[in-house]
Amino acid sequence: MNSQNKITIGLIHALEESEEPIKQSFQKIWSNVILNEYSDFQLSVDRENGLDEAGIRSRIINLAQQAVNDQVDAILYTCSAFGDAINAAKTKFNLPILRPNESAFKTAIQAESNVNILVTFEPSLELLVNEFEVMSKDLNINIKGHLIEGALEHLKGDRVQAHNQKIIDAVAMLPNDETIVLGQFSMARAAEQIRREMPDHFVLNTPDAAVAELKVLLT
Repeated sequence: MNSQNKITIGLIHALEESEEPIKQSFQKIWSNVILNEYSDFQLSVDRENGLDEAGIRSRIINLAQQAVNDQVDAILYTCSAFGDAINAAKTKFNLPILRPNESAFKTAIQAESNVNILVTFEPSLELLVNEFEVMSKDLNINIKGHLIEGALEHLKGDRVQAHNQKIIDAVAMLPNDETIVLGQFSMARAAEQIRREMPDHFVLNTPDAAVAELKVLLT
């Protein structure tokens, strides 16, 4: 905690498109905090290109070390493709560290329904399904992963509404009695429109869930 007695959160980014949604979630849910940001956008490129896990883990931990050196009160990673490396950081440092999806996954588990995880970044798909299966072990929850092809390319090309529409169309195809997780922070841009157009669908917005859990942990 800094000299003004404000809590400081370290945000660690590996995908540029995740920055805006998490800042909006903090503004909406917990604005009275300081956000320190640490970035290595090459990480998402290297993950997609199959860089060895040891190299990924080292860089993920080094980013956390920077945040720890700055005396943050907690760390939130904002890119969903690095769960194992983030777990290594969790064991190394003695402060709260959250994977981007774990808060939303906890809520999905409590809902006790079938779960659909939607992603737009292909390397996240298998990783997130595996992460959820570990968290929900022995609970008999049916989990399905869905890749929304082309959505992230729209976002990178500044075609935000086209990105959002692809996500909305994917949600509309899923049963409204199952839980839906928007598996990447960048996808939260579509959350409000989904709530307006499909209020009967239970859709979890991962940055909102993460901020809500951090607020409970630290206040």
